[in-house]
Amino acid sequence: MDSILSDGGRQALQAIFNEGAQSASVALSRWLGQPVRLAVSDVALVPLEQATELLGPPESLVAACGMGLHGRLSGSILMVFEDRSGLALIDMLLQQPLGVATEWGEIEQSAAKETTNIIGCAYVGALAAHLPRDPSASAIEGDTVAEQIIPSPPQFLHEFAGSLIEFALVDQLAELDQLLLIRTCLGKETSDPAGAEATLVDLNWTLLFVPSHEALGILSAVLGRSETYSGMSQA
Repeated sequence: MDSILSDGGRQALQAIFNEGAQSASVALSRWLGQPVRLAVSDVALVPLEQATELLGPPESLVAACGMGLHGRLSGSILMVFEDRSGLALIDMLLQQPLGVATEWGEIEQSAAKETTNIIGCAYVGALAAHLPRDPSASAIEGDTVAEQIIPSPPQFLHEFAGSLIEFALVDQLAELDQLLLIRTCLGKETSDPAGAEATLVDLNWTLLFVPSHEALGILSAVLGRSETYSGMSQA
């Protein structure tokens, strides 16, 4: 797995996920009814135990939404956010001051799942756009890799940080030793009444992408084609 995140591979993945973030920003802005912006601040391949530590103190409660991926690029996506950042999304959605939403009711959970669906599908779509088409797929099955990747409906979890990954990825733990961590910042654009430049209110989320071994091989092959990404890295 280490070969995926050579310097070139990391740059390529971050560029790809930033493409997905741009698409997700447009969709989220429409859904929230106000301009927001997603950005990928870091991409790293981390050991399982380190990923657990990065989610916060083991005894702290965190919210997460998990999506399974099926088809050619199989695995899981896990969007994790501390309560403050997750509930701030609800305030933005309902156009109320930050801090009004304080617990995960049905509406809050539904909003978190829809957000994960929007972001997860955008990131998967960006990855799919850079993967070669499966030569065994017929025109009837789909002309693009994206049509061969099927995400499952997001599932909401509210667990202690120390046990979240075990609950969310129970079916993959037997073969899991590392995770692809994509740090994502959701920013709400705000304007100063005095006419100052717009700023961003940062809501930091962590996206964990857990590709299957088969999907990992596909990613390795694609990221190894440095000529495909040389222009992206310099853009």
